[in-house]
Amino acid sequence: MSKINASHVRKETTMIEKMTSIQRDETTLRSSDGDLMAESCFQNDQPTSARVDNNDSLSHSENTNTKVYPFRFIPLTMAEGGRTHIVSQASKQLLEQEVSLQDLQAMTTLFYENAFQDKILDKFIRSHDDPHASRFAKWIVTKLTGSSDWDDDRQTRSKEPVTLADGIRHIVHDRSSAHAAAWYSPKRPDHEIGRHFALDECRVWMRLHFWALRDTGLMAKSPSFADYYVRFIAHFVRVYESTAPTFARDSLRWSEDPANIEKYIANGRVMEDVIGLTLPEALMQLPPNEAYDKEWPYTKKVAGSE
Repeated sequence: MSKINASHVRKETTMIEKMTSIQRDETTLRSSDGDLMAESCFQNDQPTSARVDNNDSLSHSENTNTKVYPFRFIPLTMAEGGRTHIVSQASKQLLEQEVSLQDLQAMTTLFYENAFQDKILDKFIRSHDDPHASRFAKWIVTKLTGSSDWDDDRQTRSKEPVTLADGIRHIVHDRSSAHAAAWYSPKRPDHEIGRHFALDECRVWMRLHFWALRDTGLMAKSPSFADYYVRFIAHFVRVYESTAPTFARDSLRWSEDPANIEKYIANGRVMEDVIGLTLPEALMQLPPNEAYDKEWPYTKKVAGSE
């Protein structure tokens, strides 16, 4: 076999191995979490126990009021032994009465505007042209109300594979496939391709996301939603990094101090205070009642959310 042919065969073999890796990673991630498994199906394909009655139309798309609502604690409603988040009447009411799809899209749009500029997060985002903010907002609506917003959006997505690192071709159609695509983003350095989200990256993600929650006024408008949402995110981030939920409350507090944001921007949008820390080092940044709290986010409100 000629050297040229041998080189070609090695490249083809490497490509197949990497495509197998991303497919394996996607499948493993999805099968590890009840929420992800449910999301991979459209609502009509889900078992009866996972469906939500949507006969009463949800008016979230028309809820544009600017009223400020009093705080009320709404616990996360869980199923499958506490592994899977499900819709409750109270979570549904948050979007029927207090928070609109437009509110959520303003938050997710601001989050992505900042994420695109962040030196850590942007490496995971293959393209800025995809409608990330709209999809994220619709996912939130669906998870809190049982509506079909996110499913409807998924059914209109292109079935064409996207090109990832080393020319890997991959179809993005749900949350599992999207995060697998992020792990194999062509913008990541070679030695990071395929590596899953680390704790420091999850902390940066939560800080920027809760900054958008605060900066768009949504936290002030609906303290109940903000409190619920921080705990909701803490639950969902667990599947990507099991230690990350512990840091959700700290991530919310970060944007409370304008000096933190000013320092972050002046530092080229790199959070040096969290990047590269070991878990013991990161835990030392938290108050002890949070660092070793085994009950939150399922039984307690976020301090200062009232």
